[in-house]
Amino acid sequence: MSNSITVTQVWIEKSNVANTKIIEKNIDIDLLQEGEVVLKIDSLGFSANNITYAVFGDKMGYWGFFPASDNWGIVPMWGFATVIKSNHLDVQVGEKVYGYLPMASHLIIKAGKTSATHFFDVSDKRKSISPVYDNYVRCATDPGYQASREAWQLNYRPLFMTSFVLDDFVGEGLAELVNPVEQIFVTSASSKTAYGTAHLLMKHKQARGLGYKVIGLTSTHNKTFTEGLACYDQVVSYDDIDTLDGGKSSLVLDFAGNKSLLLKLQQGFAKNLGKLILIGSTDVEAQQNKPQGHLNSEFFFAPSQVKKRTSEWGHEGFAERYAKAWQSFALHMNDKVKVAEYAGVTAIESLYHTGLENKLNNVELNVLTF
Repeated sequence: MSNSITVTQVWIEKSNVANTKIIEKNIDIDLLQEGEVVLKIDSLGFSANNITYAVFGDKMGYWGFFPASDNWGIVPMWGFATVIKSNHLDVQVGEKVYGYLPMASHLIIKAGKTSATHFFDVSDKRKSISPVYDNYVRCATDPGYQASREAWQLNYRPLFMTSFVLDDFVGEGLAELVNPVEQIFVTSASSKTAYGTAHLLMKHKQARGLGYKVIGLTSTHNKTFTEGLACYDQVVSYDDIDTLDGGKSSLVLDFAGNKSLLLKLQQGFAKNLGKLILIGSTDVEAQQNKPQGHLNSEFFFAPSQVKKRTSEWGHEGFAERYAKAWQSFALHMNDKVKVAEYAGVTAIESLYHTGLENKLNNVELNVLTF
């Protein structure tokens, strides 16, 4: 008699990320190959970052993690899962892990490179862009895991890791400049990765001996919320960017992906603007509009900075620095957000479309359960 489970997945059409469908498959988990492990996905976090994964799915290789078909993909997410079947001696049924998971109810991986703290998915089917995404952290030995704060870890841990290494990357670059940067503009300032970065830039500027202002750029709708975060020196709506001082040396950290906005900033600041650093794409609608014009920009890929600093600081040194930064940010944000739960595949699919429309409630930490 077979031991069958029903796996539910949300598929996204690669050429039109607004087109979704729900897929159900029956899988006999008694037929696992050597080393394979079945993860039941307990909960997932969801933010504008997941929309970036979909929009840049082809360009950045995000569709390669959890292949669906030639024309369809599954959006990667960060979450918690429990091992319900294992054909690997070092991975036990009942273990709870944190890591990169599909928008789905279950995942079968091939475990490898195991240790007391983690194991990796080493499956040939997984076309990964970085080992950072293939690592499943064992909650039982993870010093950062708190059962009472799972919603925070789901929503902030992957995003704040980007914030942490981006702040480090910017700080390193600013230290090398002959003429100091006076203004750092952060687009999509109400998004979690953006204001996590801004918090660290504000916290570290005195230690860096720099006097830059951190200025958040956001929609009129999100301006009051963003000001209330107290992560920026100043918050300006997109409608008012003409009021910005174009005579000061400036840097742009772009989380929106709106080329029209970036061209306007580049033109308005002319020679006083350093490179535009591209991080994300929260403004999905703007992706359909690609005006003519060259951007003096570079793309920031967080895993590269993680790899660089891990090799320099060691794994423990990196973890210690990250933990210190995270504790500061978590304390700062403790009374500013609330948990919102979405149960069932229909609710999850609906929330994805809300994200595509750039209408996520930034006050909420989204927790998804199939």
